[in-house]
Amino acid sequence: MHDPISQFSKPTVQARIAGLGLENGNQALLDRWFSLWNGDALPTREQFGPAKIKPFLPSILVFDVVPEESVTARLAGTAYRYILGSDPTGLDWIAAAPENHRETRLRIFSAVARGAVLVAHRRIGMLAAKDIISEEILFPLAARASGSVPVIVHLNLTHKQVTAMKSITQVTGDPIDTRLVTFV
Repeated sequence: MHDPISQFSKPTVQARIAGLGLENGNQALLDRWFSLWNGDALPTREQFGPAKIKPFLPSILVFDVVPEESVTARLAGTAYRYILGSDPTGLDWIAAAPENHRETRLRIFSAVARGAVLVAHRRIGMLAAKDIISEEILFPLAARASGSVPVIVHLNLTHKQVTAMKSITQVTGDPIDTRLVTFV
């Protein structure tokens, strides 16, 4: 197992993320994340608890990632439970992926756990409105003593948008683009 990195330069990370031009909701969540850093150290899962991120909870997934080994779902907001059709808590996220996506999924989650933000966009057809482009972000918290790293996933969609999609498979399929920004 490779040890996750636990210290970064907060100003460097802020500068790299500033160049992403994130949607307002995702930028607000990352602003909250930055406010919880302890100097150059990532916030812990305990610091980033539900009370601190209440407005974002419906569209959040939390994973425990052991880089190069495993990705396990630990918490799913109501929007994700609706999209996925069930509560994925405890699910092996790699085994749940289509076989041809497993290696990529593990590689991406491992990179984020080591110190990166991933941004992905998806075109989503709506039932009674114009298609929208949703933005999803993945970012890490501080590594636990066990070596696992909590990784947060946030989908910038409202409950109204989630329930008005033509097909939930648009959110679980391939994105139209992705961008991985490393911290070092």
